[in-house]
Amino acid sequence: MTMKMVIADEYTVIRRGVRAMISNNASLTLSFCGEADSVGELLALLARETPDILLLGYTLRDPQNGMEGLALVKWLTRHYPALQVMMLSPDTNPLMIRLALEAGAKAWLSRHSDEKILSQALQSVIDGEVYVERTLMNALFKGGKMMNETLSVRETDVLRLICRGLSLTDISRRMHLSIKTVSAHKMRAMDKLGVKNSCQLYCLLAKTRMFDIAL
Repeated sequence: MTMKMVIADEYTVIRRGVRAMISNNASLTLSFCGEADSVGELLALLARETPDILLLGYTLRDPQNGMEGLALVKWLTRHYPALQVMMLSPDTNPLMIRLALEAGAKAWLSRHSDEKILSQALQSVIDGEVYVERTLMNALFKGGKMMNETLSVRETDVLRLICRGLSLTDISRRMHLSIKTVSAHKMRAMDKLGVKNSCQLYCLLAKTRMFDIAL
């Protein structure tokens, strides 16, 4: 049976590149029913189509929509339980992989994945399995006792946006939360990570490479 697939990523070159890689693989029984470059466009597409697989860029966002990152994954898996969500991300941090899988993602791929890895991931998901690249799986187990594994989805998203250079005001607008709530998420994350101030937080995030740091 041919399964329908959607690709959602903010970068056109990634969407078209992934699509070309899959189209050139005759062993995969997949058909494309659309692509999206923002959360808003993705949600509109899902309202029209019923895809089986979604390849979702982790950095996908929309200025008019507060959902992104882990919050978006949880929303999608809750509202579209039959949809198999595969994550594509520049991030290879074990914590992010673990949280994405816990949120309902069925696969995690890095942007360095080649045709062989992409094919293996898609076939695994088609067969009803969960897929993580071998190198990332090794890191996942090695980091299994990381101190910060208790961070909530909101706390994680706040830290990720901080690493991208956004102020608390910017984050509150992006996530449609009050500045007080965003600040509370940050403070709780700092407490769980065992840091006492913003300087220590930034140093820890840079040292552990939990997220891509905006330069």
